[in-house]
Amino acid sequence: MTNKFVKPLRPFDPRKNLIVNEKFRPKGSYSGADAFSGLQYDGYEDEGQSGDSGKEFSFFKTGGPILAGILKVDNNLNRTIILAANKSGEIYLLTPEQSSFKKLIKLKIPGSIIRTPKIADGIIYCTTREGMIFAINTGLDLWDSGKSKSKAGIIWKQKADKGILTEPIATGKILIVATLGSLIGFEAYYKDETTKSIGKKLWTANINGTVSTPRIHSGNIYIGTEDNNLLAFDYGGSKINNIWSYRSSGAIRSKPYVSLNEKFILVTTIDGFVYCLSRRNGEYKWNYVIKAPSYSSIVSTTIGNDEYYFFGADNGIFYCLNSVGKKEWIFKTNGKIRTEAVIHNGRVYFGSEDNNFYCLNIKTGKKIFRFSTDGNINSSPVIIDWIAYFGSTDSFVHGVYI
Repeated sequence: MTNKFVKPLRPFDPRKNLIVNEKFRPKGSYSGADAFSGLQYDGYEDEGQSGDSGKEFSFFKTGGPILAGILKVDNNLNRTIILAANKSGEIYLLTPEQSSFKKLIKLKIPGSIIRTPKIADGIIYCTTREGMIFAINTGLDLWDSGKSKSKAGIIWKQKADKGILTEPIATGKILIVATLGSLIGFEAYYKDETTKSIGKKLWTANINGTVSTPRIHSGNIYIGTEDNNLLAFDYGGSKINNIWSYRSSGAIRSKPYVSLNEKFILVTTIDGFVYCLSRRNGEYKWNYVIKAPSYSSIVSTTIGNDEYYFFGADNGIFYCLNSVGKKEWIFKTNGKIRTEAVIHNGRVYFGSEDNNFYCLNIKTGKKIFRFSTDGNINSSPVIIDWIAYFGSTDSFVHGVYI
């Protein structure tokens, strides 16, 4: 599709621009120009905070900075289990207890885990920045009263053609991984050691660089590229076919988002745009100008009869747009926002590189609470039983009452 908004781009240096800033940032250190001064909520007055909301429930120290999101692990043990992975290659399965976590499993793989793993049918799929792909059996299906505990371990691994800066996608039958040079589908069926079909390459689509995690929806794959394209594929069996492409004004490093009515696909770009396209054919619908790079993947919810979109940007601003791309409200933090937010019970939760975890009212954008850590929060949270769990570059997994 032709994009009338495309403009000349500045040279791109992957050695500089593909790095997530992990340096600790003191509060108040953000000094970028703010085109929205006077229009934003300053975040100094709480709205709706009560009881233990915003107070620490528990914490756990790992052996390295946490950039990947926290996952809930389904299990038959009738307990809450979460997965955390860090830049040192450590993977933890933890169960929260008052003021602490109980470590169930810890294992270490070679390389840096900087993107959120996936779990399907008891198998952890994770990638490393260096280009390794792993499938790990948790063994949790054997952790019951009638059987002994099974040791977790790697059941398959493979070196990709290039580095990997994206999350894996796993359905239990197929594993999809986007490297810096290609999009690859693998078989991923696993029942036990005697019945498994995992690791066989099904198909490959060559892509000119991608840091965008793919999105699967209704038999299609959507992915952004470093050469300014949003691509749509259909896949099945051993084949993958490109069905449409759209030329954006800048590189797309966010995960494409499908609207709740399934009609639209939305992405953010590093040159400061949000694009909304037809999911069916990639036809342009609208854009919104951020005036700052955005790596944050979009999330949405319905309020009344309208859908609202939420995301952050490197100018420290968290945005709420309505279904036609008009700004409803913005909220200013003091650091880059690169997390994928979580919406729960009328509130939206996200982290910032100002070392804070935020909870906002989704209708007004006003702050309900802020929880401070000693590191940047690039990790997306998970909410279980009214507690938000997230990681930080301070190496801790944090649990906070919501």
